[in-house]
Amino acid sequence: MDYQSYITDLHLNLHPGQIDELGKWLDHCERVSDFFTLAYYPYRMAELPGGFCTEREMDPELMREQWERILASLAEREKSDGFLCFPGFEWQGTGEDGDHNVYFKTSGQIALPARYAELADTYRDQDAIAIPHHLAYSLGNRGKNWDTHDESFSPVAEIFSHHGSSERDATSLSMGRHIHMGPRVDETSVVTGLKRGAHFGLICSGDNHEVPAMVKYGRAGVWASEYSKDAIWNALVSRRTFGFTGSRIDLWCEAEGHPLGSVFSTSSDEVELKVRARANSKVERIELYLNGDLDDAHVVRWREPRPGANGTVRFKFRVEFGWGPNVRYFPEATERVWKGTLSTSGRVVSVEPVFSSFDNRHELVDEKTVSFTAKSQKVGGTHWVRDSSMRTEGYVFELEAPLDGTVTMDVCGEHFEWPVEKILAGSFLEIFEDEAKELIRETAGIEEYYRSDAWYHNAYKVKVYQGFASDLYEIEDGFAVHPGAEETSWFVKLVQADGQTAWASPIWITHS
Repeated sequence: MDYQSYITDLHLNLHPGQIDELGKWLDHCERVSDFFTLAYYPYRMAELPGGFCTEREMDPELMREQWERILASLAEREKSDGFLCFPGFEWQGTGEDGDHNVYFKTSGQIALPARYAELADTYRDQDAIAIPHHLAYSLGNRGKNWDTHDESFSPVAEIFSHHGSSERDATSLSMGRHIHMGPRVDETSVVTGLKRGAHFGLICSGDNHEVPAMVKYGRAGVWASEYSKDAIWNALVSRRTFGFTGSRIDLWCEAEGHPLGSVFSTSSDEVELKVRARANSKVERIELYLNGDLDDAHVVRWREPRPGANGTVRFKFRVEFGWGPNVRYFPEATERVWKGTLSTSGRVVSVEPVFSSFDNRHELVDEKTVSFTAKSQKVGGTHWVRDSSMRTEGYVFELEAPLDGTVTMDVCGEHFEWPVEKILAGSFLEIFEDEAKELIRETAGIEEYYRSDAWYHNAYKVKVYQGFASDLYEIEDGFAVHPGAEETSWFVKLVQADGQTAWASPIWITHS
């Protein structure tokens, strides 16, 4: 059967105080996701003596009122726009079993029992699933409890999010953002679950509580037979899922015609595990894991761009906007709106926003030109889960153009022309230096300085990342695996040259 990939953020936490933002979240996700899932957050921060605060379940009456509002809003959007929506809520219980997001195929009521087994029993005969997240925190303290796991109720697990990677402790992707929840450990990790024989698919998703489907915190993908609620739900419960940490990476895996997520037996002594990927930049390597441990790896070697029969090359490159004045000295410089156009002597194939806010927009003017708006920010947050670092904005552009052609960009009053060969050769900056010099002159009276720090450190910049031809981001590969008498799991992990990572759900094989 042929499957199509559809992506979403399977971990959008809408807090009780954010309920009025639901329409805004739906509008945003309809632009950047293929379908919508919502994990309503039925908890609140309670103030205790001495100024101490801790989380508690929210008022039940308010919860019911808001939940009904959510169900009605999602049903209306699905009816009016055909945008598929799956309502859900976050469940934490006593923390002994780990946090899970419960999703419904259509609708259902919120239950908040103390333990995971009770939760599973509550929804046993309903179209409901529970996805564990930030698994690798310590056991008993909201890390995943594999002793109580029910694979029919939890068919997939979140391997990466805003918290970091729960794959295992020894990995290059850290899990140190939420220091109050403690460092990660192995006994609750994804790999431990696989070693214990559990069957579950893999996803990534945000858990950032602020901007839904934010690119840099991971998103989930499903392989479904069509764009319908039944087909997408079937993909989830069948474990036909994948996840990626940054911009979109579609990752497919199959063995003897069985797709990722499958459990099967074979009489073959050797089986080919086929891999297909469409990434957003150069793929560096594809890794194969046997029962959670690295077993093999294939390197994608550099190749010079080769024009096709029509003399053009198809390639992707990322453009990023931001940086700018230090808000310590220029407190008014907290954001900048970048409006412009990008044109090619060839054609625009695709555009993917790389966003940290609700404000990115783009539109194809014609086959050669795309107009865009992006807002970069330099603001600190007061919310306890808010990202307070600088936020750049940008796009991944996919173009088809002659190798000796040009790409032009007009943005914020500046005009740039870039040869295609320059983009494919390496990254570079466009610096709004004159603007920064004028700012420093007006503010501090400085017109000369013994080095460039004064203005360069306060200049807005456009970074053009190195572009790569399509044969470096569209990959077909395969591994020879040898099933044994005992069931073994195999999963594929893709790593780009820039560190962005994707996982495909495992396949479990037994030699019969």
